[in-house]
Amino acid sequence: MKKRHLQLIRLLNRGRRVTAEELSQETGASIRTIQRDMLSLEELGYPIWSVPGIGGGYEMLPNRLLPPLHLREQEAVALYLTFKWMEHIPDVPFGDIRHTLSDWYANELPQDLETKIHRLERNILWLGNKQIPKAPFTKDIYQAVEQRNKIEMTYQTTKGSRTFTVAPVGMALLDLKWYVFGLSELGLRQYRIDRVEAVKLLDEPFESEDLVTLLQASDERIGVTIQLELTPLGRRLLEDVLPDIEQKNEWDVPEEELPFLSRQLLKAGAEVEVKAPSALREMMKEHAEQLMQRYREVSE
Repeated sequence: MKKRHLQLIRLLNRGRRVTAEELSQETGASIRTIQRDMLSLEELGYPIWSVPGIGGGYEMLPNRLLPPLHLREQEAVALYLTFKWMEHIPDVPFGDIRHTLSDWYANELPQDLETKIHRLERNILWLGNKQIPKAPFTKDIYQAVEQRNKIEMTYQTTKGSRTFTVAPVGMALLDLKWYVFGLSELGLRQYRIDRVEAVKLLDEPFESEDLVTLLQASDERIGVTIQLELTPLGRRLLEDVLPDIEQKNEWDVPEEELPFLSRQLLKAGAEVEVKAPSALREMMKEHAEQLMQRYREVSE
C-alpha cells in the first residue's frame, strides 16, 4: 500500500463526504490519480461509497477498515498479549470478536515473530476466578452508553427485582465483573451488570459529564475518618478493600459507605479492629453479635 493510500484512508475516515478535488489538494496528486486510488482501495476491501455528479464525492461506509499500524517488535508482542488478556474478560461488549482477534492479528505478522509469540503464550498465563457470573446484557448497556440513551433496567436487589430508568454514563471492569454507572433521581449509582435481569433501550437521549469527571466529584463527598488497627495478616486480607493498606491506618470514607465497608472488614475477622468512628464500631459489634447468635442456635 502506498503512503498516499494511507493518507486517503485517514481523510475518508473523518466521517464526511470528500470530493476528488479536495483529496487532490490534500495529497498533491491529480484528480485522475485519486480516482484510480479509490478503485484500488475498493479492490483491497475498503468500503468506499462513490457519489457521482454535483454534490458528490467519496465517503467511507460504517464498519470501515482502518490503516495499519507500524509497530516495533516489542510493541507487536505487547499488543498481542493484550489481545490474549482480553479473551479472559467475560462478556466483552464487542461479543465474539475477542475470541478471534488475537489469532487474526498473529497471522498478519512475519512468521518468525508469529512463532515467537506462540511460544510466549504458553509461558505467560492469566490465572484467575473461573466462576465469574454471566452478564448477558453487557453489549446492550454498552450500546446505550455509546449512544447516550436512557435505559429501563430490571435489577436484582437484595429486596427483590426492581425496574427503574437510568442514564448510563459509563461502564467499568472491576475484578472481572462489569459495572454500569447510571444517573437517576438518586444521583450517580453503580450496578453490577451480571445482576441485570432485563434492559430496554429507550428513545430518550441524555446529556451528562463524562464518567471520570462524575467519579471525581463523587470522591469529594463529605466523609468520615476511619482508623483501623491491623495485623500483617489483616492487611493482606483487606488489600483489595482499602487503598495503600500497606502504609496506612487511616482513611476518609463517605459516610453512606460505612455499612458496606463494615461487611468488608468482617473478612479479616479478629485481624482488624476499628478504632474510629464509633458508628462503624457499633456496626461491627452488631455484625459480630448476629454471627455469634447464629452459631449459638446451631450448637443448641
